[in-house]
Amino acid sequence: MKHRQNLQILALAVAVFMLFTGCGTGGTGTTPASEEAGAITITDSAGREVTLPAQIEKIAPSGPLAQIVLYTIAPNKLCGVSVDFSQAAKPYFDERYLALPKFGQFYGKNAGLNMEALMAEGPDVIFDIGEAKEGIREDMDRLQEQIGIPVVFVEATLPTISEAYHFLGGLLGEEEQAAALAAYCDDTLARAADIREGMREDDRVSVYYALGNNGLHTNARGSIHADVIEWVGGKNIADVKPVSSGAGSEISLEQLIQWDPDKIICATGEIAGLIRRDPAWRVLRAVRENQVYVAPAAPYNVMGDPPSVNRIAGIWWLGNLLYPLEYDGDISAEFQKMYRLFYHIELSGEQIQEILK
Repeated sequence: MKHRQNLQILALAVAVFMLFTGCGTGGTGTTPASEEAGAITITDSAGREVTLPAQIEKIAPSGPLAQIVLYTIAPNKLCGVSVDFSQAAKPYFDERYLALPKFGQFYGKNAGLNMEALMAEGPDVIFDIGEAKEGIREDMDRLQEQIGIPVVFVEATLPTISEAYHFLGGLLGEEEQAAALAAYCDDTLARAADIREGMREDDRVSVYYALGNNGLHTNARGSIHADVIEWVGGKNIADVKPVSSGAGSEISLEQLIQWDPDKIICATGEIAGLIRRDPAWRVLRAVRENQVYVAPAAPYNVMGDPPSVNRIAGIWWLGNLLYPLEYDGDISAEFQKMYRLFYHIELSGEQIQEILK
């Protein structure tokens, strides 16, 4: 009997060790470090071991994707932002967040990290959140060594956003908020998958997403910036080489005429106005049949600019637009629920209509 009890105790000890080291998970995890120093060692999504304070009070984002995710889970821990809030976003955020110092971003065409501003605020950790880039391990190590502040990469694509929330919730002491965010993402993505998998190929609606000054840039099929179209079961007609930039791939009007999409989604109202007015575009069936729409963009564009958790709202909006019988809920009520959970704001009926118009 005593031998059996000893084996049970040993098994429990091994299980606890596996839980804290993240062994066998293939993802992120934590390991106990020096309790006296109040530190833990975690394994991030790039497979790097990073030592962090056990109690994290101040966090900083690496760029706009990280900024959105961190705001949804722990806004009061942000000690600065990577980019300014857009004019469209400002009405939805408290003044204290709009007044946070700006550090700049690590990546992209607007990369320009202000290390002095970053180090002056002294964040406990910097989070890079999003799609894994080539050389991510080396980039994170180099930056961490350069500034002397822990840098953690957390993968957060649509399929992994739930896992990212749980990981961040554990680190930041925000388990309850993380669980609510993860559950909402899981439910939305599962519903979209069920609808998509139940479609016949002939029922799929073809979509062109118009970007750029003239509407002839687009996020190609297979690009992270175009995930929403494919997640809801739409057919992204832009079968061209994807680019990593949100500015999209350039095409010609002749190509677009050959594709002749069922619907055109525009990133801005300016693009939609150009398409509706220009006679050259009226060759397209979608223009003639008034199937040109503007994606909601407050506080962030729901189609994926940037391609962060704002795309969960995009799944509801685009799904409802393309397949209203399948996405048959009250889209206004859904947006009100999402904005309360993700952006910590209570939308008025007037604000909802303004966002969705």
